[in-house]
Amino acid sequence: MSRKRHRDQLDIDTQLVEIYDDLANENEAIRFAAARAFLTKFGPGNDSSSEQLSEAVRRLVRGLCSGRKAARIGFSIALTEFLSQKWGNKCNPAGILQISGLIDVLIRQTEATGNVSGQEERDHQFGRLFGAEAFIKSGVLFQANAPADAWDRVLDIIYEAAKRKSWLREECSWILYGAAQTLTEGDRDPTFIKTLIEQLCKNGLSKTPEGIAIWLKVRATFPKVELPAGIWQNENPLHRKENSKLAKILQETSTADRRDKSDEEAPQKGSWTSRIHFVWDVIFSELITGGPTHGTALKSDNVSLNDFWQVAVDEHLFASTSSDQRKYWGFLLFQRVFGSAPEPFLSSLFSPNFMRCLTNQLASKERYLHRAAEKTIKAVLKRASVEPTVASAVLRALLAHSFERKTSFDQITRTKTTEKLMSLGDDSSLRQLVPDLCYELVRPDVTDEKHANAWRQTLVDQLAALLKSRQMSATPGWHSSDAAVLASDILEFLVKYSYFSIQGSQTDQRDRPVLPMSEKTQDIFKTRLSSCLSHILSKWPNPVFFISSVVRSLLRLESDGCMRLHLHMNDTLGDIVDHARTFLEKMHKQPSAKSPDKTSLDAFELLYSLTVLQIYNGDADAVSMFNELHSCYDLLVQPRKGDQHGSEILVEILLSFLAKPSQLFRRLAQQVFNAFAPDIDRDGLESMFKVLATKESLSGQYEIFEGEDDGSHSVNGGSTTNSDVEEVEMTDVNGIQDPSDEEGGSLPANRVAEEPDTSEEEDEELAAFNMKLAQALKTRPLNAVTGAASDENSTDEDMDDEQMEALDEHIANIFKEKKKVVSKKKQSVDAKETIVNFKCRVLELLEIFVKKRHTDSLSLDLLMPLLETIRTTTSSLVSNKACNIMREFSRLCKGHNVAQPGRKSAIVKLLKEVHSEAMWESSNAHASACSQASLLLVKILVARDRDNVRKVVKIYAHTQKCLLSDPKCRVKMSFFSDWLNWCNTARPA
Repeated sequence: MSRKRHRDQLDIDTQLVEIYDDLANENEAIRFAAARAFLTKFGPGNDSSSEQLSEAVRRLVRGLCSGRKAARIGFSIALTEFLSQKWGNKCNPAGILQISGLIDVLIRQTEATGNVSGQEERDHQFGRLFGAEAFIKSGVLFQANAPADAWDRVLDIIYEAAKRKSWLREECSWILYGAAQTLTEGDRDPTFIKTLIEQLCKNGLSKTPEGIAIWLKVRATFPKVELPAGIWQNENPLHRKENSKLAKILQETSTADRRDKSDEEAPQKGSWTSRIHFVWDVIFSELITGGPTHGTALKSDNVSLNDFWQVAVDEHLFASTSSDQRKYWGFLLFQRVFGSAPEPFLSSLFSPNFMRCLTNQLASKERYLHRAAEKTIKAVLKRASVEPTVASAVLRALLAHSFERKTSFDQITRTKTTEKLMSLGDDSSLRQLVPDLCYELVRPDVTDEKHANAWRQTLVDQLAALLKSRQMSATPGWHSSDAAVLASDILEFLVKYSYFSIQGSQTDQRDRPVLPMSEKTQDIFKTRLSSCLSHILSKWPNPVFFISSVVRSLLRLESDGCMRLHLHMNDTLGDIVDHARTFLEKMHKQPSAKSPDKTSLDAFELLYSLTVLQIYNGDADAVSMFNELHSCYDLLVQPRKGDQHGSEILVEILLSFLAKPSQLFRRLAQQVFNAFAPDIDRDGLESMFKVLATKESLSGQYEIFEGEDDGSHSVNGGSTTNSDVEEVEMTDVNGIQDPSDEEGGSLPANRVAEEPDTSEEEDEELAAFNMKLAQALKTRPLNAVTGAASDENSTDEDMDDEQMEALDEHIANIFKEKKKVVSKKKQSVDAKETIVNFKCRVLELLEIFVKKRHTDSLSLDLLMPLLETIRTTTSSLVSNKACNIMREFSRLCKGHNVAQPGRKSAIVKLLKEVHSEAMWESSNAHASACSQASLLLVKILVARDRDNVRKVVKIYAHTQKCLLSDPKCRVKMSFFSDWLNWCNTARPA
């Protein structure tokens, strides 16, 4: 029997194979664990032969040439630590490969031989560089027993790669930049760093972006090393005399005026990369901080940060002739520098070419660098959000750019950058911007009046936005805070140039406009003043302080001999103004803030102040309003025995304010009404109910405004630039049905009768117009049948000049009549809009009344007017507001928190009226409101006496009986389902 031969098994270290595989893993933790396992395997405790160590080095170097996953990173870490562990000590063990042999292994294993692809060649090139970096980082080249030429050989490897492959030059320079840092660790021989610089100059790389970075690093970390002369001024690339040359080099253009003609010209990069070169970080770090070890003497000749940015970035990267790629670099540089630059330097970053490029790229999404420009703005806002003073500095720079171009940055770029910066800035810094804005408003460098008006409107908009961006808190001493002073300065400026002209030679030239303020500009100033006051009234605590200060400024400036009031003040107006001045001074001497009358006094001071402001605005009604206000003050604040109650007069005054299309007067009326809501009686409510009952038509407008001019009450009246005019959506003003009406209930009969067939009227008017025109021209009407017309029937008689003139006059009269018809239709639509807007404002006051006095029996008087308004209005806007009030009323009245009227019979009568109202054919919204009103009255009756349930049941039974027997009764089924749901919750447990 023959014996079988056993095959010899290969001696494979599976553990080492796994380690090599893990070194290329993309997971960083796995790579580090593999590197530790590799070093442990060849550590001091394990005796490894020289062959094993050589093989390990060879295998690690081969791994550097692999493009698989993260092989270069993992193998370079292992090689660096392996070299440091085995060859880093001063006495290398005998028999192992020496450092020169290791360099030979690196060169031999990274040589791309044979017919290799371009990718394989790149892998070998990167592997050689990573290996050279591992030698440098391990420190084995700088040991005392290291061969003298080892450092030179590694430098030759790096410089040769930088010259041969231009796309590797930045990587090579980064390795040498790190080598300079490595040489600072421990007591290294300065010869190494001198060799590095000499090789840099010898290979013609000293005047390249990479060479500048290395040079600055060596100069910063080795100040005592003597650098080659004749390369840079005072051996400093950042010398102020080298600024232009430095800028050209950083653009990676060929450098003229080389002093060392023997140096070879370094090859330029053949392709563009989206990353900015690391040399920019080195330069800006040097210019901002002066370098880690620099003293004053070293940086005294440095170019300033402002000059460097202006020449190297603004005039080169952002030049009008620069490519989009270079401009993209510029945006990246701005984002990086802005995040770390000191605040005093930030304004210099917003240089002319940069601002031109930024505004152009932001203006349209179609621009190539639009997203880069957006990221730039986001970088600005990001830092400004955490540093308020930075926001103010940037805002100043943007305003300076706007002043130069006479255009708003936000308008050009279609962004809200300046608006956001205003909200982020601090009060103290923003306050310093007010004089600059005011000076530009008064003395714009513009000669054309039309352009000056447009520019002043833009500036006053920014001034108003600056005031509205401030937040005011009711803290002690708030009236002397920076925000309060800023607001006061802006308000006084607006008052001065809205109502006065400067005259006299004694005034400051800064206050005298170069171009006089036009009437249109003064009107814009007035509307912005009104808008600011409206904001203060609704957003800030203690608005009476600012609004009364506006009136005091107005009265003070009127007495100034250098100011001329635009309004002609007759004796009557003068007496009223004098009386107002005395009265306002008297109110300031009234009880302190702890007095219960303080709220009422503040409300009256607001009314008086804004009435005086209306007098200066030339409002004809302001005089009579002032007299009524004085009477109202005596009745409400200082009543005497036997005087009638003044709430009706107060409500009438507030309604006159609400009739004006201004947010300021709307908010004034709400605030004053809120203060006097506890004093409003039945007569005051009746005045508001009359408004709700008004027809939404032209006749209704004549009735409620007693034939006043339509334009003064138009919702959209006034200039389009009036930012204080309230804009209300009137999408349903022509009778569009309430969108909440899912069942599509028809309009009630009385509403249908009010709606004319406008289409038929228009057809009749058009036919009449065509007939008149045809008679004048002696032709057939346009809508007549012309198919049977023949040439014989047409008249071709020539007309003489007199006949032609008569015909022209006749046709002109026809078109005038047509225009009158169209104008009348427009008046009708405008009247509807006016009444709807007026009703909405009145409903807002009633909502305040409900919130303040829902437990008062007087609040029940609102039920029927609200329900009738919901049913009769042609506007869903009015209907929705009235329904919201009813819902709020019902929500507030819960449990025992309900009105307590004196007589039960009055509530029962009101409940029957509500049920009668519910019988009308109307929308679901009206039915829901009737149900809520009915249940509200039921709650009041049951809270008064549980036995009242019997009476309520009879009323609901009667309503249900009417539904079954009377065809005119149109009660919705939801009316009864809501009642049954309430019964289910209200029954005894």
